[in-house]
Amino acid sequence: MLAAVALAAALTSGVLAASGSAEIPDCSSFKSQAAAQELFAGMGGGPARDVGGLDPDGDGVACEDRPGPDEGFATIGYNRAKRFFYGVATMPATETEEGFACLQGNRHFPDGPRLLKIYRALSGDDTPISPDVGAEARPGSGRLLWKFDRKAVPPGRYYAAFEEEIRPSPYAPSECPGFRSRASYLPRSSRSSRLPRIGLPLRLRLRVPALR
Repeated sequence: MLAAVALAAALTSGVLAASGSAEIPDCSSFKSQAAAQELFAGMGGGPARDVGGLDPDGDGVACEDRPGPDEGFATIGYNRAKRFFYGVATMPATETEEGFACLQGNRHFPDGPRLLKIYRALSGDDTPISPDVGAEARPGSGRLLWKFDRKAVPPGRYYAAFEEEIRPSPYAPSECPGFRSRASYLPRSSRSSRLPRIGLPLRLRLRVPALR
């Protein structure tokens, strides 16, 4: 359902397949990197799955040569031993001085970082379980790293949602729109998922009467 919605949105924004069917367009067909990223993520794309050839370098970010607005590829996890959420957002590479789009953040300064919140996905409205969390920018890798301490985490589906940056003007679209990670079931069990081994008899001994 999510993939179908994302594909429909992309097609509505001017990306049409030549035959009129729902095909995955190439990068040149997208008006912006954000539009490509939304379709890519909605169809299950990521570092381990290059959907439609939109992410040839395999970093989870689609069509990095398209103009802004720009979105990144985000992840979320939970450390059971030390009890904290953590994650990484990989931002699109650009030809700007910074080298990566929307890569700002220093969590040690309140006005500096790109902010995010952690949500628990529910059947109704999703519930935020964190205040604003600041991400730390890593200019060398184009990544935003973040961490949030949380001791009690009921098992469920959680995701990290990066907030939209301030618009350049009241009428211009943000060059850094909000984006989110996929919802992941956390905390993951620390037990092995392998099935127990069933013991089998080593050998069956049959006694055959001697023939006379």
